[in-house]
Amino acid sequence: MLNPQKQSHNVIAYAGLILATITIQTTILHISALGMLCVDLGLIVVIWAGLSKGPRYGMTVGFVVGLLEDSLSGFALGTNSLVKTLVGVFCGVLGRRVLPNSPVTHLITLLLCSLLDYVLLYLLQVFTDPSILNPGRFAMLMMAGVLSTTVVGMLVFRMLTRSAFFRPSRVPDAVLEQDEADAD
Repeated sequence: MLNPQKQSHNVIAYAGLILATITIQTTILHISALGMLCVDLGLIVVIWAGLSKGPRYGMTVGFVVGLLEDSLSGFALGTNSLVKTLVGVFCGVLGRRVLPNSPVTHLITLLLCSLLDYVLLYLLQVFTDPSILNPGRFAMLMMAGVLSTTVVGMLVFRMLTRSAFFRPSRVPDAVLEQDEADAD
């Protein structure tokens, strides 16, 4: 278990990472060849938080990132926050089951979670306003978004792995806690 000072440093580090991510995404990356954002930096941060810190961090970071994205976009408030929260919890549970700092885990998780993010957002948009996006355009945007988010995510994960604040432990905390509980 982390001491309170280490936890507060983690919270401040993740808050700074979220603000930097949202700033870069809304100022630099908002224009692409298709006229829509392809790289989802917020999703990359959510996946990293879930993998490296567990479901609680993944859920919290997912909700905050999603709410910020919702407030800065034209989508219904709560759509991105719901999807990013679900992705964060999924990554947190996955991070407990696998080694969170393995490049293979990073690649597979980025691909799966990017795909999950796009599909859930599309389904929520179809249920709220079916005329918003046709399936052909969605498939094209999804392929571009999943691939670009995965490639950029691998580069970002490489940088975060080297950072003292964001580096995951070799063995997930949940595994250590479970081993201690089993020993008692």
